[in-house]
Amino acid sequence: MFGLGKGSRSAPDADRTPTADLIVYAVDALARDNERVGAFHQHLAAGRRFEFRAVPSSFGAEPLESEFVLALFLDPVALDGLADAVLAARRAGRSRTLIVAARPSQLVELGRWLDRRAADQRLAGTRLLLAPDLDGVSAALASRLLPVTEDNVIRMPTTTEVENPGYRNFYVFSPKLQALVARVRAFAQNGVHRAYLLGGPGAGKTSLAYYYYLVRSKGRFVTVNLAAENTGDKSSVKSLLCGHVAGAFPGAGARIGAFTQARDGVCFLDESHGVMGPVMEVLMEALDNGQYLPFGAAAKQKLDCALLFATNRSWQHLMDSVNIDEFTRLGAATLQVPELAQREEDLIAVTASGLARLAAGCTTWKAPTGLRDDAWGVIRNCRWHGNARALIRTLEAAFVDCAGRGANEQLIPAEDIANGIALWEPRDHHSHKIYGTTA
Repeated sequence: MFGLGKGSRSAPDADRTPTADLIVYAVDALARDNERVGAFHQHLAAGRRFEFRAVPSSFGAEPLESEFVLALFLDPVALDGLADAVLAARRAGRSRTLIVAARPSQLVELGRWLDRRAADQRLAGTRLLLAPDLDGVSAALASRLLPVTEDNVIRMPTTTEVENPGYRNFYVFSPKLQALVARVRAFAQNGVHRAYLLGGPGAGKTSLAYYYYLVRSKGRFVTVNLAAENTGDKSSVKSLLCGHVAGAFPGAGARIGAFTQARDGVCFLDESHGVMGPVMEVLMEALDNGQYLPFGAAAKQKLDCALLFATNRSWQHLMDSVNIDEFTRLGAATLQVPELAQREEDLIAVTASGLARLAAGCTTWKAPTGLRDDAWGVIRNCRWHGNARALIRTLEAAFVDCAGRGANEQLIPAEDIANGIALWEPRDHHSHKIYGTTA
């Protein structure tokens, strides 16, 4: 039923079987294929012990004695039992990680599984790997043999300031993003009430700011898009952030500003490369003294909310845009969001979830089930300056081209992905030079 990897114990311990470092669950035919199992082990680190097992009828009776469990090309609809067993072990205090290895052709089903598990809050302890064959899995496996330290998803309202808006998933699989989430949580838990989120467009800055708010667990989450709201008029900016009293100007009724609306929660100032001119003038007192004066009011109010700034510009661009005295008043710690191209597991999750959403909307079209192997290669090798936003637009374009041809193609080809990239993620564009990237 299983093949043994390198590192088996010798004579003194022959009376007992050592615990495997990794258990690989595969369809029965693959688990019994000694030649393929042997080739798989050749790619793995010496000194580790691995076992191949056929999928049991029920994981309830199957002990998860290894730290890592690999689901090898299993049908995603059959993963629940194994994922639940890993969750149960983690809740009991044992370090267990499920590595889901899928083929590009399985991406739609994988996306449905991820979205469903995320909605049910049952997605912790999971890592992702996408490869067309066993050799591809074994070559990438070493990078996945790391424990999962954070939840795999941040459930975020589609809009944060409207009642019952529905939710979307911000997936957190890659180690770089897991480390950033831990840092954001530490900020919220340890009184860091001013921070600057840096990252390219579509990198996930709003989702991470909302996660900070969830950990802070106070007040409200209020978003102000400075690029959209800044008119260049100081009184209107002051009214937006600080509010104004009735009669502050002819015909004015009272307005609650963003600082007051947030209470002791979070005021998220997005597109804050616009923190200059009238915006900085209004922020000066709040940043220096922790208080603000609503427009037309006689008494100042205490600033109780945390201020999170976000920009897709580089830190150098921010420094060059204002004088240094104004810049240092921001007093913010920085949180650099890694680019999607550096986070392969998150790239897999966004692709799978995006294709599943597109497939769910098909009525007269036959939806593709995933990507051809070379199509995944095109996605994996793309720079993705626009991060998840550009990837989703590219997937939409490729999906429409493939499904709309009416040829009942089951898999999206590489040329459709390349055409989508040409539309939404051009290799060279003047805006690439102004964005804050880490590549």
